[in-house]
Amino acid sequence: MNSKNDSPKKESPYKYLTIISQLAISTIIPIVMMIFVGKALNYFFNTGPLVMIICIVLGVIAGLRELYDIPMKMNMKTMAYNKRNREEFEQKIEAEENKKG
Repeated sequence: MNSKNDSPKKESPYKYLTIISQLAISTIIPIVMMIFVGKALNYFFNTGPLVMIICIVLGVIAGLRELYDIPMKMNMKTMAYNKRNREEFEQKIEAEENKKG
């Protein structure tokens, strides 16, 4: 009865390090990209600091959105995994009860 699926899943020691790295990179990249876009627009159109400030604000908003979306997606995957495990467990219990009764 002991199969690979019955044993508890071991977590990788680097799991949380990868999550933190992914969150940091997903937050920083849009900000840095928008700084370069703002600088390029200022260089080509001589707009002054206003476009640069607008681009930085948009980059921060995009970074914060990613900071929100990534954990929410991970939470949805975890909830689906737990639901699947609960359904399998209930089916096993039901099968054992049918054998007894």
